[in-house]
Amino acid sequence: MSLRSRIVLTVTAVFAILSGLAGWVVLNRTEKSLQIAFDRTTKTRADWLLSLVSADPVVLPLPNNTERMRVTLEAYDQTRELFRSPGWPATNSPLLYRMVTVVTTPDQLPEGRVRLTLAVPFTSLQADIGQLRWLFGLGWLLSLIVAFGAGYIAAGWLLGPIQAIANQADSVSQAAHLDPITLPRSRDELYSLTESLNRMLARIRETMDTQHHFFGAAAHELRTPLAVMKTGLDVTLRNPKTDTGIVPFLAGQLDEVNRLARLVDEFLTLSRPDDAPALLQTQPVDLADLCQQCLTQLASVATDYAVTLHFIEPETPTEPVQTDRVKLEHVLLNLIENAVKYAVTDTTVTVRLVISASWEIQIQNQTSQATGPTPQLTQAYFRADPLKAGHGLGLWISHRLTALLGGTLRLDWQDFTFTSTVILSRCEA
Repeated sequence: MSLRSRIVLTVTAVFAILSGLAGWVVLNRTEKSLQIAFDRTTKTRADWLLSLVSADPVVLPLPNNTERMRVTLEAYDQTRELFRSPGWPATNSPLLYRMVTVVTTPDQLPEGRVRLTLAVPFTSLQADIGQLRWLFGLGWLLSLIVAFGAGYIAAGWLLGPIQAIANQADSVSQAAHLDPITLPRSRDELYSLTESLNRMLARIRETMDTQHHFFGAAAHELRTPLAVMKTGLDVTLRNPKTDTGIVPFLAGQLDEVNRLARLVDEFLTLSRPDDAPALLQTQPVDLADLCQQCLTQLASVATDYAVTLHFIEPETPTEPVQTDRVKLEHVLLNLIENAVKYAVTDTTVTVRLVISASWEIQIQNQTSQATGPTPQLTQAYFRADPLKAGHGLGLWISHRLTALLGGTLRLDWQDFTFTSTVILSRCEA
């Protein structure tokens, strides 16, 4: 339920309770006033009828058709009934009557006392009370409707500045565009809230800038020692005096240094602002040949983890893809190496190249768990298994590089099978 709905319901409920209690008090007092007025009218009628009564000789007035009257004479310690109207209300009478009794004074009748009881049906009083209650209920219901509408409008007016702040905050899509939120004119609680949000956005921008600067600075610092190591290995391999027994080892180390240098270059690429144009060196790339080359480079790693690599290529020859070979190769190396490290021992990691509406490179491996948190795997420094080697950057880097290539990295983990798919649109060719 939205905040606006809660405000409207709260205001309506409070108004309903307060107005209901106030109306109930007023209604009770009004009903009592009507009953008192009815009794006064009945007593006035009874006094007038009593003034027409005579005991000697006996003279009695007659009530009208709706009234019932009973007259008794009390004299010499005796009570004698002088008159009783036909249909005098009994105790179990279906009609309800209001009864008023009046008595003569000694000045009016010295030899005795006449008591006159007048019974008048109060159907008209009940009708008036019923109509009053109906009008009260209708008025209370209409007032609730008005209160609900007024509360809805008032809530919208009160929450308008908050919604404006939320809309402006939602418009921030990148850390490079964390513009401050416009401060409201009134210096109230919303002003303080906006200032707090602006300070938070400034801290986020500072943190993101620090992260980008760290990646860039670290990558720049690593390029020099890597270049020195690469030069030393090249010189050693070209030296005819180098022992032929260590040449394969040195060649492998040179490949790893070259790979580390490419990783540093990718860090430099990722340290660029998000709105900066991507630096891509596109060229025609044979995906089947690239997959085979990546599997060859990781053959030794697969042997160390007791995992078999298997490549399934399309039956028909594939046309070259226009993309950045270095970045795509880095993505595939990360994904295949990740599959090898997390695969169950003595299983097969399958790399499948599928050509349909798009180019898809699927990498599957068997896992010891049935499923896992795939959405978090593309976050930096997140690892599904903390006991495995690595820093949780492989899938994050692959995700970012695939996005730079205009593709999509899709992860799926179910039924003890983890599948990572690199999708490249054919329109990019």
